[in-house]
Amino acid sequence: MSSDLDIVFRYLEFVFRWFVGWLTSSPHILVILLLTVASWRFLTKPGPPPILTSARTSLLLLVVIVLGIVWDRRMEVEVGELKEKLVVAEWKINQGVEHRLELLSKLEKADVKTIDNNESAAYDEENPLDGCLHVFIDLGSNRGLQIRKLYEPHYFPLSPVLPLYQRFFGKPENRKLQEICSVAFEPNPKHAEHLNNLAASYASCGIKVVVYMAGVGHKNSKSKFAPFNSLLGSEVGHDTSARLIHDDESVKQYTESHFHDTVDVVEVDVVRFATFITDVVAKRKLPTSAGVHIPRVVIKADIEGAELKIIPDMVVTGALSHVDNIHMEWHDVSHYRKGREPEMISKLVPAITTLAELSISEGLEHKFEIEEMDDETYCGLLIYKPWGDYSQILPMPTC
Repeated sequence: MSSDLDIVFRYLEFVFRWFVGWLTSSPHILVILLLTVASWRFLTKPGPPPILTSARTSLLLLVVIVLGIVWDRRMEVEVGELKEKLVVAEWKINQGVEHRLELLSKLEKADVKTIDNNESAAYDEENPLDGCLHVFIDLGSNRGLQIRKLYEPHYFPLSPVLPLYQRFFGKPENRKLQEICSVAFEPNPKHAEHLNNLAASYASCGIKVVVYMAGVGHKNSKSKFAPFNSLLGSEVGHDTSARLIHDDESVKQYTESHFHDTVDVVEVDVVRFATFITDVVAKRKLPTSAGVHIPRVVIKADIEGAELKIIPDMVVTGALSHVDNIHMEWHDVSHYRKGREPEMISKLVPAITTLAELSISEGLEHKFEIEEMDDETYCGLLIYKPWGDYSQILPMPTC
């Protein structure tokens, strides 16, 4: 549950890291500024300073030149040694790759699971996640920026979610992206074209991104959906605070509890998320690399209060036993809302957090993590507006 002070500190940290990164990547700018100041001071003096006409200065410059030549020669030798080490390292890597391929070949031949067993699965239709080693699920995907941070982290160096991705999916340079599949749940029809284009672009690279233009809840249904672009008089953009309106809630009650005057309402599909986990994610056919790497399921949730429905349902259905990490934004009483929903979420947060901690401390067979993380960096909205909207700035991915 982030306070306003926490948000301010996170923003200031982002600004500082951005400035340091900009200065580090462009040190010549600082050098140019310093040389400009020094040149100006030198040119404004009536005559050359005595130090420039001194014999000692000439001798010092000769010493500097000689030291520069020696240093350059030393660097040349070190570069040669590093090249030799690089050749050795590449040979060792190739040997490791060959061993891994040999191991995978043996796993393929092993009669652990027969084709007949696979064909007797509960669902006759093809599982859209078959062949996926890892699964990343983006609940409330909006324009898919979190998915791009997973596959193209070099564009988002200051994103706080990157260490989490590395913890579960490995370092970017070691990831086999074709075995990391993403699922986007987004009920807002305004984002359908963008998300489908993004999925098609990744598909051309052999990367699977499955898009469901639907919300998530505790049952399959139809629901009213309220997109809006302002909150307490501030422009939000991209309907990032849009939300499903529950069956027991009127539009008027919704606008009052969320401090809105009026909202446009559309009808959307809602998928029971716990069932999606148990029947699709948990029953996917794993690639042979699962014999070497542990399959992971990571969920990002920014669903504007729907966590009150899906989290308890995931507990009672056992869906949480198939999940490794949920990182989310909680929409409780500290989130500028009032009414029963934020009050109940405030009770849910410590309960489910304690359950996750117990799964680890008590050594349960399956452990899961749940943590608060609202990574809005590079979205171009609110406090991050000066850095631009990367969902519009970046071109569609290509191979």
